[in-house]
Amino acid sequence: MNLLIKHIRWYSEGRERSGDLRLGRGRVLDTGRGLTPHRRERVIDGAGYLALPGLINAHDHLDLNLFPRLGDPPYPNFYAWGRAIYQPEKSPIRDILRVPLADRLWWSAYKQLISGVTTVVHHNPYHRWILGRRFPVKVLKRYGWSHSLGHSDDVAGAFARSRGRPFIIHAAEGVDAASSDEIEQLDRLGVLASKTVLVHGIALSAAQIHKLAERKVSLVWCPSSNLHLYGRTAPVEALMPAVRVALGTDATLSGPPTLWDELRAAQATGLATPDALLNMVTVAAASIFGLDDGRGTLRPYAPADLILLPDTGAPAAETLMTATPASMALVLINGTPRLADPQWASRLDLGPPNTFVDGAPRWMTGSIQALRERIAHIVEEEILSQNPLWTMFEEAVPVV
Repeated sequence: MNLLIKHIRWYSEGRERSGDLRLGRGRVLDTGRGLTPHRRERVIDGAGYLALPGLINAHDHLDLNLFPRLGDPPYPNFYAWGRAIYQPEKSPIRDILRVPLADRLWWSAYKQLISGVTTVVHHNPYHRWILGRRFPVKVLKRYGWSHSLGHSDDVAGAFARSRGRPFIIHAAEGVDAASSDEIEQLDRLGVLASKTVLVHGIALSAAQIHKLAERKVSLVWCPSSNLHLYGRTAPVEALMPAVRVALGTDATLSGPPTLWDELRAAQATGLATPDALLNMVTVAAASIFGLDDGRGTLRPYAPADLILLPDTGAPAAETLMTATPASMALVLINGTPRLADPQWASRLDLGPPNTFVDGAPRWMTGSIQALRERIAHIVEEEILSQNPLWTMFEEAVPVV
């Protein structure tokens, strides 16, 4: 789609500007003021909207977002929580794992879209046959990973096989001495390096933060999950001056339904400013995961991954903190619409809304209605309704 959006305010790499955005061939082609329309270019007045780069969710388990939060916290560490909840012979785990993997992954794609997420990092194997070109959002492809020291047989081998790609591992996920000691174990294994991305890092000491900074290790912060399970989160304020930090939702097993909720939970900790949080879900995440194609920005020749929000007149970071699925007007991925409110759906000839998100009519790619019907045929509504993401679409009926 060749598109010229006129008179819009946009944010990129710490700067806010007003003018025009030209999109074509899946990329941002030009930015500026008074751009002249090209032949066969759709021109739309974007006055009253704020454009942001598509957000990057730095940590999720895409196969686990049909679950409600499980367990009876607080716990000392991840392993204690896992032992408490993992009962695959019982409901709800037994029931939800009967849903085909493809449907669970597609369900998570809709979670990302209503969060303004255009790229997500999946902490599990990359299923090429599902997560390829037809998948509604971009999923990080090139990475190495281990689940954790306690649930992986050969962390050092997995790190070596990652061959320079980002290596992702849960670590220091807890509040006890055993959680803190995982950093020392990873150090002894030779795993702390510039390509290493630790997820959670709650139990980090000052000395360990210094070590991570020296080794140029990065961290993904998941405050909602951390505070829910352990009553504490990573010392992000101490980390940020020297360690790159991105933000992730985790799955709904322990995390919130959307990245918007995660952003507000992160702000409520007082550990990061709105500007820092906006950086975490754009350029910082792109840098950590080696996304050097311009993702996280709206600079010329970057992918046309962007979201539009109503322009409140507030700074971009503050607008981000107040956004909700019901307030988002448009999501483009490589310039292709994936979600639109009725006004933008009409402007782009996408057809009428085909779902409701938190009571707001939306056009969304694919058929979330058919997906919900398939899932509900397998899992009882009583179980599904415990998942806040499921209930966000509770009123989702096609608009005639």
